[in-house]
Amino acid sequence: MIDHRLLAFEAVLQEGSFERAARRLALTQSAVSQRVKLLEAELGQVLLVRSKPARPTPAGRRLLPYLAQLRLMEAEARRALAPRQAHGPLRLAVGVNADSLATWFIGAVAEVVQEEGLVLDCVVDDQDHTHALLAEGEVLGCVSTRPDPMRGCAAERLGVMPYLCAAAPDFRARWFPRGLTRNALEQAPAIVFGRHDDMHEVFLRRHFGLDAGHYPHHVVPSSEGFMAFAVAGLGYGFIPELQARAHLARGELVDLAPEREDVVLYWHHWQVQSPVMARLAQAIGDAAGRALDR
Repeated sequence: MIDHRLLAFEAVLQEGSFERAARRLALTQSAVSQRVKLLEAELGQVLLVRSKPARPTPAGRRLLPYLAQLRLMEAEARRALAPRQAHGPLRLAVGVNADSLATWFIGAVAEVVQEEGLVLDCVVDDQDHTHALLAEGEVLGCVSTRPDPMRGCAAERLGVMPYLCAAAPDFRARWFPRGLTRNALEQAPAIVFGRHDDMHEVFLRRHFGLDAGHYPHHVVPSSEGFMAFAVAGLGYGFIPELQARAHLARGELVDLAPEREDVVLYWHHWQVQSPVMARLAQAIGDAAGRALDR
């Protein structure tokens, strides 16, 4: 079982106060406070800011990923030691970018999810920012563009996900009859995924000297919605080649630029993995090897 001091620390953060944590744990508020103080004394660090709501200190945030690991290992131990008992599905939180989720990721994890009786909590963010989810203890593994693992973790290279600049044929005929030019790009509506997505901005600055704010753009924070906008002729943008192939073949999209924007993806996970997480990581690596460029 997880140490009762860690449980008190976790409950205060999740409930936002010592009083609500006490009700959840069926303890007195004084008992919860004492357990947190004992944990802080043992670690020699203040873990909680006693505010409303309570929040973790930097040291407390560093503790959260380890607590998530302990939770998973405890659940797996219960299943292994008492296999005949009804334990319910095992919940795993993973960080994944929307484009991977819309293309290769589901096929990668489907068999493991079914055979191991898992339910996945997919926390979706831009591939440049999923790494922070692991650092904050929100997920147990993540797809990220960062090659460097944080302390206690490992990063496995998955492959290259190429993006192409695409639009509907009618959109190209209307806005880019002479191809991509600075003047046309200043007027044609672009499509960007969200506030963390800088691929479009970097492309226009590098090739045309256009900075953000000098071109109109839709914000569509959904891979499927992004594609629908492009096919409907509402804008142009960078789409994963995996996702665009069928639309290109049917003539619903056209490639606007000869260059690809390559994004290298990595799977980040704890160096010491539970058996289920190790199997999930292996499945993700194998599927990525088949779907992504090397």
